[in-house]
Amino acid sequence: MSHIHEMVQKDIKSGVEKLMLQNRGMNAVDALSTVTKEILKNNPFVPPKGCPVNDLPNELLAHIFYVGMLMEEEDDDDDFEDEEDEYNDELNLLDWDSDDEGDGPSSKTNITAKGKGKAGDDDDESEDEDEDEEPSAPFVVLVSHVCSKWRNCAIDSPLLWTKIQFEFGMSLEMQKTFLERSKEHPLVIEIDTTYPDGWVFDEDEYDEESSPEASAEHVSENGLSSDSPFKGRPPCLNKTQVSQILDIIIPSVHRWRAFCISSHLYESIHLTLERLSQCSSAPLLEIIDLTHSEDSEEYDLDVFSPPELNTKFLPFNGNAPNLKTVVLWGVHIDWDASIPLLSNLRQLRLCYHTEDVRPSFQTFSDILTSSPDLEHLTLALSGPEDKKELWGTSTINVPSVKSLDLCFHEPAYIESLLPLVHFPNLIELRLQYDSGDYTNFALLLAAPFPGRTTSILAGLESLRISCLPSNRASRQAMLEQLVNLKSIELNCAGDEDEFFERLMELKPGAGSSGQGVVFCPHLTALKTTGIDGWRMKQLVEARRRGGAPLSRVFMSEEDDLGEKEENWLRAHLEELDFFEPSSDEEEEEESDPEDEEMETEADA
Repeated sequence: MSHIHEMVQKDIKSGVEKLMLQNRGMNAVDALSTVTKEILKNNPFVPPKGCPVNDLPNELLAHIFYVGMLMEEEDDDDDFEDEEDEYNDELNLLDWDSDDEGDGPSSKTNITAKGKGKAGDDDDESEDEDEDEEPSAPFVVLVSHVCSKWRNCAIDSPLLWTKIQFEFGMSLEMQKTFLERSKEHPLVIEIDTTYPDGWVFDEDEYDEESSPEASAEHVSENGLSSDSPFKGRPPCLNKTQVSQILDIIIPSVHRWRAFCISSHLYESIHLTLERLSQCSSAPLLEIIDLTHSEDSEEYDLDVFSPPELNTKFLPFNGNAPNLKTVVLWGVHIDWDASIPLLSNLRQLRLCYHTEDVRPSFQTFSDILTSSPDLEHLTLALSGPEDKKELWGTSTINVPSVKSLDLCFHEPAYIESLLPLVHFPNLIELRLQYDSGDYTNFALLLAAPFPGRTTSILAGLESLRISCLPSNRASRQAMLEQLVNLKSIELNCAGDEDEFFERLMELKPGAGSSGQGVVFCPHLTALKTTGIDGWRMKQLVEARRRGGAPLSRVFMSEEDDLGEKEENWLRAHLEELDFFEPSSDEEEEEESDPEDEEMETEADA
């Protein structure tokens, strides 16, 4: 530092002398001031005069706002699991966008934070936390309230206002303004009618006509207090409010790029489907996500409920030529009439459909084959109706599918379906089956199908096994086929622990210690739940000795990892990171095996 100080002093001295020689009438004090200002002119620690960002062209300033909006959306996605249990306070946005003087928020504006604080937290610490929780409004609203230049720039940038979101407590007027400012640009529409976790829905006490409003004072740590005006009625958008929302957005259906609605109550989904079926077309629509997540421990696999809402609709009269992604979660449509609507897709997710509302096998086949560029397919407790006598023996060939998710089917069902649907170019597979014996299904995965020389597992590069109850022989057969696997994710709460253990097995070979790995020679990435640091070190060390070292490891932040093991892993891996396990993974890890006798017999 002293050397730098001497250099600066030398520069100042020479500069002063030079300036005084050039300006004979200048005194030393003025010369010193001039030289100092010149040296500090580009110093990043000295704030500039004025506001340089306002010298930027409006086009560049608008792009900066757009990037900020995208960053906010990414943060919202990252924080979703942390915030989903928290209640959304009512937003008082009657004056959310006042034009008073155009230089910032009106004195009347009262924009409160969404879903952060909980009523009853009266201590100083929680008050301090609430004060620190900013921003309290969408990013685009905040930047439009900084100054008149920013406001005009933001309002004149339609791309900033194209995401229209509706949820309990939000102002309809705000979303109407967003629609107006978006001009004719494509829109992303999101409607959230779900109610907070922990809410216990009682159909006998439910009253659609009860008051749709509530305030934070009725919110407790466990949801709603006993004196809540919501007793018997979920704190979410009701059917009447959803109807009002549809009245606002449907006139702009020609601009929809994405439409998503999620609800715990099927009545809101039914109303939405009814209104969408009255639309003649959605020419720009690329994504539709209709999600009915029934909040119940009991799920009838056979019969749709409530029966009076079992109507089969055809959204947009089947006319959405740009549709690429379809998610139907607990929501069914008129499958036969919808084949043109579901053609030319890239992603299709069919989840949680009761037996009586599934498509026929032929219609299911037509839906898959009408999308020659289909890349991702999810079948979670869904697929063709379970009338195997009508399935026949003809196979459905889907060569475009690269990623496949299979979840929660009964063993007999998936064992019959898998041989009839061929995925010759599959590189990514996710499996989640948490009850029953899936030994035969595992063997089917490991065996080549008729007319093929390799199994579906042989071409995989990525595999996730959340749960797959099966015997030791079938698990070994699967491992033997994973010759091209590069990454694997294991929830080691049950049988999947054996997959982890066997990844350590070594045999005489060409490894650094004269040994080689037995399974998955190209594996470089591993993600686990239920594995502590000591066992992870064992596996990483074994794979290094076997000449097939791991480079990336992702561990559940709930699993034990000592400082010594962590330091060792970081020294022997390119990347060590941690993730928060989903609720499903935590439940599986905490639960005991359902039937140890069955497992013992299967292994035998």
